Amino acid sequence: MINLELALKEKRILVVDDLVEARSALKKMITILGATQIDTATDGREAMDFIMEREYDIVLSDYNLGKGKDGQQILEEARYCNRLRSTALFILVTGENAVEMVMGALEYEPDNYITKPFTLNMLRERLTRILTTKLELLEVDSAIDQGDIDRAIELAAAVLENNPKLMIPVTRILGKLYIRQKRYNDAIKIYSELLNKRSVSWARLGQAICMHFLGDSRSALALLKQTLLVHPMYVQCYDWTATILRSLGDAKGAQKQLEKAVEISPKAVLRQMELGQLAYSNGDFPVAEAAFEQAIKLGRHSCYKNSGNYLKFARTVHRELKAGEQSREQRTRVEKAFKAIDELRQDYAGQDNIMFETSIVEGKTYTSLNDEDKARASAQRAEEILQSMKDPSHEQQLQMTEAYIDTGQHVKAKQLMRKLEKQGLAATELAQLQALEDSLNQMAIRDHTAALNARGVSYYEKGEFADAITAFDEAASYDEAGVSVLLNAIQAKVSLIESTQIDIGQLKDCYRYFQRIGKIGNNDERYERYERLKGTFMRLKRAAGL
Repeated sequence: MINLELALKEKRILVVDDLVEARSALKKMITILGATQIDTATDGREAMDFIMEREYDIVLSDYNLGKGKDGQQILEEARYCNRLRSTALFILVTGENAVEMVMGALEYEPDNYITKPFTLNMLRERLTRILTTKLELLEVDSAIDQGDIDRAIELAAAVLENNPKLMIPVTRILGKLYIRQKRYNDAIKIYSELLNKRSVSWARLGQAICMHFLGDSRSALALLKQTLLVHPMYVQCYDWTATILRSLGDAKGAQKQLEKAVEISPKAVLRQMELGQLAYSNGDFPVAEAAFEQAIKLGRHSCYKNSGNYLKFARTVHRELKAGEQSREQRTRVEKAFKAIDELRQDYAGQDNIMFETSIVEGKTYTSLNDEDKARASAQRAEEILQSMKDPSHEQQLQMTEAYIDTGQHVKAKQLMRKLEKQGLAATELAQLQALEDSLNQMAIRDHTAALNARGVSYYEKGEFADAITAFDEAASYDEAGVSVLLNAIQAKVSLIESTQIDIGQLKDCYRYFQRIGKIGNNDERYERYERLKGTFMRLKRAAGL
């Protein structure tokens, strides 16, 4: 065992706790144990400032730090930014008993954790044990920090041979290093040697990962399933099950696995982001909305904060909005979407690509709410940003085209389409352009049929039934003609027959229009008119002997 006092004297230590009494008590304890270089941080943001500025040998962080970053997010961010060397220690201090908090923290692999309350002797014993093991692995960790993986593997194998008591920590390191080098058979072998002596869930997970990369995904799934039967809270097993299912084309099955993982560990930003993306691609917008909302909340004080989460959340909301609905749920959803858009404008101002996307999704949201004026104003902002770009992407130009179509600016849409046709689009982009062209054509047809319908109504109101029939029949000749147009055409025909004489041709037209309409539910506002016209048609049909 090491001399703890001498070991701590050489270490630079960071203590993180938002409670002054707890922070002072922990600092006093490690000072008594021999530490001399101690910094203290009162919250996650201050802790990350320290970690970004200085190299620490030991970080002792409380889990619950009040508002802002928590201990898990400090660990997550420090690893993401490569500010925690392999030779360093991150020890999580927590009084939280909630399963999701403990599992959420442990999946980012702190070197150890201490549960409050603890005594000076308990802390001494724990630190002595941790630092003794860390010293045995110092050369291995140093090689990893230097990026010399071959040397790290060689040293780890030597440690394992000379000190079998360190089999568990060394196997964990070796397995990860083998996987990093894609030496999957070697990793399986080292995991198997450990599993032959004792049951370790992370070793079975490691074997499953290797099996998948070696092409035996079905066996990997079976092993993960067995592991979860024994350890149903092992969140990484759900993650890898989802990854493997996606590789096999089962996106919905993968989503279910990620949903289970999120239930266990809801504070992992990357998992929430992945679930949001997967659910969105599966068309499960309620799950996607909840996941992206969590990703925004958790990422707001994390290194994973990014514009994509805000944009995807707003896009998901707009897909769920129902025009004309005034429910509290819809109002709340809209408020959240516009809050995300406001944050984007505040935090990413000046970044044209993000501001363009923000204006596009804002316009989509207003379009879903039938607010034409605000949708057009958003399209105007997007157009101004696009024009300021030196080399806008094809995707951005396609989005602008769609915004023009959504806001009734058909001439501009056509002009941008002609421009895009000359730019050598990829196959998927050509398909998008064709879909927009079809959409524009359908809108043009709808506008034309609406004009014909209005003309028919004008003739009908003046009693000019024959001219009304001509206008309505032309409008009805398009597949896009709606129920109201068809009912208008039927009404004009029966009115003409009733005011003149039986006309078999007109009755046959009425029959075809009724066939196109099909059934109308009694909740439809056009139901009474439909039934009345049908009754009149049947009476005229009998009178004609049909």
